[in-house]
Amino acid sequence: MTALPVITPASSKFAGRETLQGRSVDLADNERIGVLMELVGDLSRLTEPKDVLRVFSEGMRELYGVRGYISLSTRNLNPGEYRITRMLTESGGALRIHTADPWSVINTLPIHTGGFFGEIIRSAYPQLIHHLNVHNDPVVGNALAAFGSLMAIPLFDGGEPLNWAITLDKDPEGFSVEELEETILRANLVGGTVKNTVITKQLREANDRIQREIDQIARIQRALLPDKLPEIPGMRIATSYETFDRAGGDLYDFAVLPSPPDGPTRFDGWLAMLIADASGHGPAASVLTAMLNTLVYAYPRHGSGPGAALEFANQHLHAKRIEGAFLTAFLAVYNPADRTLMYARAGHNPPLLKNPGAGGSVTRLEAVGGIPLGVADSAAYENATIKLQPGQTLVMYTDGITEAMDANRRMFAVEGIERALEICSGEPQCSIESINAALKEHQAGVRPSDDQTIVAVKVD
Repeated sequence: MTALPVITPASSKFAGRETLQGRSVDLADNERIGVLMELVGDLSRLTEPKDVLRVFSEGMRELYGVRGYISLSTRNLNPGEYRITRMLTESGGALRIHTADPWSVINTLPIHTGGFFGEIIRSAYPQLIHHLNVHNDPVVGNALAAFGSLMAIPLFDGGEPLNWAITLDKDPEGFSVEELEETILRANLVGGTVKNTVITKQLREANDRIQREIDQIARIQRALLPDKLPEIPGMRIATSYETFDRAGGDLYDFAVLPSPPDGPTRFDGWLAMLIADASGHGPAASVLTAMLNTLVYAYPRHGSGPGAALEFANQHLHAKRIEGAFLTAFLAVYNPADRTLMYARAGHNPPLLKNPGAGGSVTRLEAVGGIPLGVADSAAYENATIKLQPGQTLVMYTDGITEAMDANRRMFAVEGIERALEICSGEPQCSIESINAALKEHQAGVRPSDDQTIVAVKVD
């Protein structure tokens, strides 16, 4: 066993001394207490159920000498049936383990009836047997022939004796009633430790599987983001995307609108820009943004404007009846030829328009709005049109920015973004860096509680 770093009685300043409470007993020469302390320390660190019994058996052998150990299970079996889940018997002076890890293969272990162990499990009561004489048993043959005494302890789970711990000794009277009494409690405590270790291992493995799935969802969700920003004459773009968890619920995208199959429309060659935010965060929010991304690309009617596209997405999202879930979105189309921007808004924070240069004013694009997507079937979303001036910067963001809290639970708010934009040049990267710097100072070490996305677009 691994040495446990504890203060031994010999090193204690109270060993053998009088105190106000009484006289401390010197335990320095008691080697068994040292063994027990090492044993419980080792048990507390184990993560594999098979190791719990191994370490416990080693400790018991060190305390009591070489003994045999057998565990039986009646879990999910008919009355009188049992499985031998573990058997440690002496073979050539060493203990031989017949089943090293029963928890991983328990359903493949043979089911037995009758024999010596069949008599043992007939009663859910401990048994102490001296002058043991078991030869040619129909189930275990002569595996018990070398042993002269036995203790059989039922191990309870949920009030039922579903397992048995059987300890064997060569001495025909190797166990006392007092030892039986002690072992009843000790064996059930160890059985509880094994059970808890099994559950902990199962939970750890389940959590690992879940985390792998979340990582996969996060990879898929990030794949929805543009792998590179579009290169549009007279336009510069910068983005910032930070998720609260590994999988995020924010989305942004760009697409140059193509000509439809039935001929050109007024939006041919225009740049579509989308920013969206699903309610909540994590894997569920990622699924919602993926659905919206698919619906926007599947929108079949060309030339109807961003409002109609949001209505199309809303109808399909609402039809899925995803209870309690919704998305906010801002969708715009931009004409590089004359700098015309047409936009619609579904419950999303209004983007900001920054005039060029430090000190340049900031206005909010809030001429139109609407309820979030997926809330109501008949929601309508109007279009608004504005002509951008040379040097202006359009800044889109999600509420993870505005709702970020400081240590006093004050929100960064839209005003925090506006102040950060007023002091920067308006270049897309400068705009993002200024907002993020102000946001970091505002949060002052407070962990964000939502995804945070910024998209900055400047026109020349």
